[in-house]
Amino acid sequence: MTQVATEPSAFVEDYRRFEQATSSADPSWLWDLRREGIQYFSALGIPGSKDEDWLYTNTAPLHAREFPLAPPAEHPPASLAAQRFTLGLDTGPRLVFINGRYEPSLSSTKDLPEGALVMNLKAAFDADREDVRRRLGRIAHAEMHPFAALNTAFLADGAYLELAPGCEVAAPIQLLFLHAPVGHAVAVHPRILIAAGANSRATIVKRYGIECVGALAGGTCFTNAVSEIDLADGADIKMVRLQREGTRTYHLGLTSVRQQRDSRFAMTSVSLGGAIDRHETHADLTEEGAECVLNGLYIVGNEEHADNHTVVQHRVPHCQSHQLFKGILGGAARGAFTGRVVVHPQAQKTAATQANHNLLLSEHAIAETRPQLEIYADDVKCAHGATIGRLDEEALYYLRSRAIGPKSARNLLVHAFASEITEAVDNEDITRGLEALIAGRLETEPEVPSNGDDA
Repeated sequence: MTQVATEPSAFVEDYRRFEQATSSADPSWLWDLRREGIQYFSALGIPGSKDEDWLYTNTAPLHAREFPLAPPAEHPPASLAAQRFTLGLDTGPRLVFINGRYEPSLSSTKDLPEGALVMNLKAAFDADREDVRRRLGRIAHAEMHPFAALNTAFLADGAYLELAPGCEVAAPIQLLFLHAPVGHAVAVHPRILIAAGANSRATIVKRYGIECVGALAGGTCFTNAVSEIDLADGADIKMVRLQREGTRTYHLGLTSVRQQRDSRFAMTSVSLGGAIDRHETHADLTEEGAECVLNGLYIVGNEEHADNHTVVQHRVPHCQSHQLFKGILGGAARGAFTGRVVVHPQAQKTAATQANHNLLLSEHAIAETRPQLEIYADDVKCAHGATIGRLDEEALYYLRSRAIGPKSARNLLVHAFASEITEAVDNEDITRGLEALIAGRLETEPEVPSNGDDA
């Protein structure tokens, strides 16, 4: 990777203030990790337009102003309506974080089965848990990724999930990272660490959102999120990532996964807008029989930007990966997909597919797509493809002829386009919650055919 460094002095100064303000009682290994993170970030710098991996994401806003750490929420926690962020999942285990800080009054870890541990990282740090020390920072490589390094430098809180071998959690585990009102530009650096034991199973929903409408009207937020996921033999983890933080939010997310023999990881990532929402997924298939399924949906309008970047490393034989990403773009929005599948020389009998399809609702929207295969083995089944197009005029005409207004007709076709992603979640409650959010998002998109009124 060609890294073009930009002087990250503002973030380094923020780190120095963070270091002075943070408890010296934190374990020494954590301080070592933080200092290593800021050193890596200082060396790598903020990537620029000449960096091939950041070709479609403009990072200039991140060094055009300062992003100090977000302060604690000013109003009482009881006033926060966290239920609005639960996708209709009003029961079950849940950790809630507000401005990067754990909020126990809105969280619940009761009714977990034996062998399931769900806790906030700050509590794990205070207890100096050896299992956290052994895993944290081992999957998301700070020495190679500047924003993983920055997240590591500001490690203060986040979510820790550990599943014992054979543990199965029936109810989805929700991790909610919310912004409360702040009148100036701020930053949050949420971290998730998941260790799934052999033959364990769980569904995890991680959501990033605004606590109330207009919360960021007076300022801008930079969310720098990192998730590390370690899957032991036969573990099966389903994950849903949902981002809707507001039109003035810069969200950079990294999900790094390490998979062992016969493990399965399936993630559905849904982006519903933002000034920038870039999400990277790095999956490392290290033992035979591993399977990785990555699905994504991004719906952006106005001048919003969504960028999905995936890297799947097939290192051993008899593994498979499947990727399907869909974009719905209106206004002057830009959507991008860059997917890279690397099949190493010893990874014979690999099966890998990759597809990206984009639907343009406006003449001014732009979709950019780069599915990539790097194959160094000769006995594999790999395929990739991409499409960019507009709504089917004949289908629109048919719906209009049935007395369906232009906006409703458009939304019916768009829902049909998106349903392949939402239904892949394989949980009816989560699918219904996602579809309701998508319907609301489409109602705010002004681009519709102009030949009539809505029904």
